[in-house]
Amino acid sequence: MITKVQHHPHSFHTDEYLASPFSRPRFFVSTSRGFEDILKEELEEICSTYEIKSNIWAGSAGCYMEGPWSACIAANLAAMCASRVLLVLAEAEVKSEEELHFIASQIDWSLIFPKELTFSVNASVSDSFVNNSMFASLRIKDAICDVFRNKVGERPNVNTENPDVKIFVRLVRRKLSISVDTTGEPLSRRGYRVGGVEAPLRESLAAALLRISGWNKLANSIWKSSEAVYLERKGVNENSGKKIPKQVLISPYFMDPMCGSGTLAIEAALAILHWKPNVRRNEFAFMDLCPDKVPEMKAALRELKTKILSNEKPLADLPVRARLYSQQNNIEVHDDILAPIRAGDILNRNIEVARDCAEEAGVGRVIAFQVKDAFMSKPHASCGIQIVNPPYGERLEEGEDLAPMYKAMGDLWKQKYPNWNAWLLTANETALKSVGLRPTRKVSVYNGSLQCKYLQYVMYPREKKAST
Repeated sequence: MITKVQHHPHSFHTDEYLASPFSRPRFFVSTSRGFEDILKEELEEICSTYEIKSNIWAGSAGCYMEGPWSACIAANLAAMCASRVLLVLAEAEVKSEEELHFIASQIDWSLIFPKELTFSVNASVSDSFVNNSMFASLRIKDAICDVFRNKVGERPNVNTENPDVKIFVRLVRRKLSISVDTTGEPLSRRGYRVGGVEAPLRESLAAALLRISGWNKLANSIWKSSEAVYLERKGVNENSGKKIPKQVLISPYFMDPMCGSGTLAIEAALAILHWKPNVRRNEFAFMDLCPDKVPEMKAALRELKTKILSNEKPLADLPVRARLYSQQNNIEVHDDILAPIRAGDILNRNIEVARDCAEEAGVGRVIAFQVKDAFMSKPHASCGIQIVNPPYGERLEEGEDLAPMYKAMGDLWKQKYPNWNAWLLTANETALKSVGLRPTRKVSVYNGSLQCKYLQYVMYPREKKAST
């Protein structure tokens, strides 16, 4: 239920509101910029699978979700493309520091968390009348403490290092949003990262790239049927005179020849097995929120955990399902290794870490890792999906040129990977021109703060030269 904010005597008359966590709360599920529609698709799939009625729409760097608390819990347990799930407490247009404090003071914070817990306020400010994010944090913190004093006679303590409750404030121009974290440890930290290696690709971002490629579409079908699964081609020009298929067959054979610490390969395995690592987490921030809703939350948590775990597929069955799908759809498998997912890297250290991470995730048996130059790689099936996250060059020394690497990648695809569906993620537009192939799809996304292009290249069968 949405209730109108009381009008401040000095201010606004717009559609500001406070969201009540006790009727139909509003949540914001965050992701990397450019992946909002992909996250929306995933959240709708989750809510449909577990029969949760909710209203979902895309925002900026995330999606809004209005529904019961079970929607929030399901997103925390099962969303692979998300970073955090926030409970939205207030959104309003503000014009002054006084109004900033006023909106925050309209929230009954004593219903959100008990005074015994510590809290922190993290504010981000952009193009607004407030120039200092620390000042915005302070104003919201003061309002929270004032509400607690008025309601219960005491205020909770602030802990900026390790708070029990994290409050997020966003002020863009005049638009204010106040939310509280329901997640805790970011959802992208699945728990399989070992060795302290910094991955160039966050796990949630890798999951989103896979979903764009059609991998999840195959994952949702292959366990029920061996019928062909296709990815619809966008922007096919029927009048171009070329025989370009509108559909691309999705194959259960995946490869990342520049795997680093193995994130894409591991996420591919988790996705096709329907394994959700966060379902095994014992701590989420929502467990400390809204004390009056705890019985409802606990019941939803138990029920959803049971349903999600029951949907996991057996590891040993994946190679069998892949073979059955291949036989029905004329995909030739080039070797007998029971690992439909392949990953390679030129550095032995990277492969050691990737193997350890895959074992920690429990999917080591379905991924074949190999120390190998990417440009010496060979397809392990006649049709497959390859995703490459090559160096972008943002840390290269002056004068170093990535164009030959990108050209070699395009040549490799043309010569050795007919019938493969290749995807390339890069922030280097200059080197991209050297690939020498026309992309069949372009998606603008962000990898951290870097604006990137995610491009699809559909490799068609090489035409046989006519004999003379």
